[in-house]
Amino acid sequence: MSKRFVILTTFIFLFNSCSIAKFAKYYAGADSSSGSLNGLYYEKEDTAYIIGSLPDTWKRIEIKGGDLAYWNPQDESTITVNSTCDKNKIKYNLKALSNTLVIGIDDKKLIESSEPNVSGVISLKRIYEGKLSGVPIKISTVVLKKGDCIYDIAYSSARDNFDSWFGEFNEFVSQFKIMS
Repeated sequence: MSKRFVILTTFIFLFNSCSIAKFAKYYAGADSSSGSLNGLYYEKEDTAYIIGSLPDTWKRIEIKGGDLAYWNPQDESTITVNSTCDKNKIKYNLKALSNTLVIGIDDKKLIESSEPNVSGVISLKRIYEGKLSGVPIKISTVVLKKGDCIYDIAYSSARDNFDSWFGEFNEFVSQFKIMS
């Protein structure tokens, strides 16, 4: 694995968010408004939320076209968080929104799906296995909607390392709180 994996994975989550052209128009590329992170509080024009804490092994990396991204250099795992607020985009169901987050993953297989409560609303959490540039990977996505906003949180890792940080990801998600 390499930094190419991190960049490619982040790109897939944030920019390849569509399976049909109409959906791409509304959802791909993420919200273009920029936000700011103060501690665990993230705020931009249309929304604000609190993220979970992560151990020091996770390093924030700057991305364009999404809210937040973290990288674990120990095995190059990533966690991304994105919000998109628009009345036209909110009409898509959680399944469709979740499916868009794994476009570009080859040989993907859904291995688990659940509907946990995140920030007071039902979300869709899915775990996939597949390949990215021939490398076996595993991805967990969490998608939720509140008001006119869609939030997605994703964790990706090499398949063999997935369980090493999955508990940290689950804790991160459990602390996610939408503020407005």
